Amino acid sequence: MDNKVITKIIKSQKLSKYKKNPIIYKYKKVSNYTKLTPLTYTVLLKNTKIVTNINKKKESHINLKRGDYVLCGIKNEKYGLPLEKILEIYDLGNIVSKPVIRKGFKLTKKNTSKSSNKSKIKIVPDWGGVQTLQVGDHILLTLDGKKYYGIEKKAFKKSYKKL
Repeated sequence: MDNKVITKIIKSQKLSKYKKNPIIYKYKKVSNYTKLTPLTYTVLLKNTKIVTNINKKKESHINLKRGDYVLCGIKNEKYGLPLEKILEIYDLGNIVSKPVIRKGFKLTKKNTSKSSNKSKIKIVPDWGGVQTLQVGDHILLTLDGKKYYGIEKKAFKKSYKKL
């Protein structure tokens, strides 16, 4: 490694300043990062070794973890960055929920056998942990219909409509 050489140059020379031009990347859901196209990115779902090639030559490689990012640059080069680095040098934008249709139901005194609207109903939602609900809230099933989670009644009214 030539890190000592580079460190010596950094200490001995006057450094120039460079401003990066903003580049917009679009999210692309891919099963393999090599399928990314220029100016797209993906979030890794499993630990992956990322190899960066430029002009058909290997430039670098990095082992990344679930939740880290892979970006595809202007020259179709795929490079990976840990989440911490992404948060440091990129502005992450809005996430827009997909207009999915879910099955579910409203919690009532009758279907819960609770005598009061204030009675607590505790469930383990799809994502784990414990969720506390009450009569008037809703239960929605995950898209595969195998798990569920709760939505507070006012949040439900703002977020969903019955079909």
